[in-house]
Amino acid sequence: MSENSLRVGFIVGNDFDRTIQFDQEGVVPLLGNNDADKVLKLLPEGEFKSGRLHLGPSYFRKARRWKIGDVSVLWNMVSDADLHPRTLAVVEKFAAELRLPIIDPGRAILQTRRHQVALRLAGIDNVHMPKTLLLHNPTLDRVRRQVEAADFRFPAIVRRTGTHNGQMLGLAPSLEEIEDVYGDRTNDYYLTEFVDFRRADGGYRKTRFFFVGEDIVVRQHVVSENWNIHGRSGREMGDDSPQRLEAKAMVEGGFAGLPDITRAALREIGARMGLDYFGLDASLDADGRILVFEANATMNFLPSAGHMRGRSAAALEPMQNAVRKLILAKGAQCATKT
Repeated sequence: MSENSLRVGFIVGNDFDRTIQFDQEGVVPLLGNNDADKVLKLLPEGEFKSGRLHLGPSYFRKARRWKIGDVSVLWNMVSDADLHPRTLAVVEKFAAELRLPIIDPGRAILQTRRHQVALRLAGIDNVHMPKTLLLHNPTLDRVRRQVEAADFRFPAIVRRTGTHNGQMLGLAPSLEEIEDVYGDRTNDYYLTEFVDFRRADGGYRKTRFFFVGEDIVVRQHVVSENWNIHGRSGREMGDDSPQRLEAKAMVEGGFAGLPDITRAALREIGARMGLDYFGLDASLDADGRILVFEANATMNFLPSAGHMRGRSAAALEPMQNAVRKLILAKGAQCATKT
């Protein structure tokens, strides 16, 4: 099967949609979906064809269904298991009925909630995975029992489930300091052990990796004075500062430029996650050991402007090659079935 004959069907959706948008140009809310469709557009125009398949919890109750046509590979962009569990179940059924290869099946995404990932990645050599607790209908007594049973240590990061991009309620020094969540029967929360990852030079570092099939791409590296590093933190680094030069060198060096222990640890993380496509935010210490912040498929590869420039531009070619390999590998599965 040639590249030009391959058509990718990008699955999007959320648990709040009551209608299915069949118009390819129609607006669809993408909260809790990643930007894989934009990533495909990084490849030369016409290399792969693609279309959007909007799903929701009510899809199989609708009279109208998607006409798949010449779709060879499905790519699931619905990536937040906290926000969209019902849609992910529909994605799983949808792919099973079509018997098409799918990138990031619904069942795999459903196993990527923060507390599940914390358990899955625990015990990897040269990886520190902080403990994470899921708080449901939290009360002081109930959370105290959870904390004691898990031997959980404060201080802890408190965040509402389904939030990303550095959004959190704060850093709590003790069990009593998260009193704002107690009695909330509407929202669930995550409690994550905080690890001070400041280096000897006083800087905090975060590196974003993308796992694409068998490849691992170094997407971004940021050095900040603040431990809560997010996309905007990179703007703190001056144009010719040592921090920006370090960030540029990290991305340009890529996966091959990482220490042996780091590469081995990243490969094991990829194997344990069980996904075809996902991101990892982490900090590497001076010896290459990994402190995991989060690992999931909800991470976006492209900035909001959709352009690759500056210190991150070196990630473009590795990402193009990795995406191409992944789609062709999945397309080969489709050819085998037919």
